[in-house]
Amino acid sequence: MSIDWSSLGLVTLVTVVGAAFILAVTSAAVRMLTAVRIKRRSGEVNGLHAAEVAAGFFIACVVAIALFGLWLIIPYFH
Repeated sequence: MSIDWSSLGLVTLVTVVGAAFILAVTSAAVRMLTAVRIKRRSGEVNGLHAAEVAAGFFIACVVAIALFGLWLIIPYFH
């Protein structure tokens, strides 16, 4: 039996980059939601709509990533 080390390295690299991307998108969603909360508490309306739109976009990205992962895992959908 022989191990293809380049393929193993490629899988490791894609896993780390993918996990970092998912973490960055999730962190951006949380950051935007926190910005909306802070702006509402302080009574500031300048930039509130943009932060809400950005938060919604990043949450939609997180949901899309989760659904894509489920689609990949569950063979019934293929």
